[in-house]
This record gives sequence, structure tokens and C-alpha cells, in this order.
Amino acid sequence: MVRDALRFDVHWSFVIAHSHYENIDLETMSQGFTPGYFDAELEDIEKEVAPLAHDLSTKMEDEIILSKN
Repeated sequence: MVRDALRFDVHWSFVIAHSHYENIDLETMSQGFTPGYFDAELEDIEKEVAPLAHDLSTKMEDEIILSKN
């Protein structure tokens, strides 16, 4: 069940990214982080996107979970 939830979330993240950027390279994105970043840089990126990721997950929760009730 956890694996299915993870795959669903990643799938929707790709769908959302593609809806914003028509020419996004989803195949490359599926490989993970862009090579060349140091751990500290990735930590900074993680901190920067954390509140935005929370907002998106809340919106997804509202649309997916609450719409089933």
C-alpha cells in the first residue's frame, strides 16, 4: 500500500510538472537529481521547496482524499 501511494504521488508530481512545462524532459527527471550538486546544495534546495511541497500535498489531499467522501 505504501509503494502504491508513493508511485501515485510521483506520478501526479510528473503530471503537474508537465502541465507547467510542456517541453520538460520527464525521462531525464525520472533519473533523479541532476548530477553535479553537492549535498549542501541539495539540502538548501530541499529547504526552499519544503513549504511549497507541503502546499501541493495539501491541495492533492483535498482533491483526492476529500473528493472520495
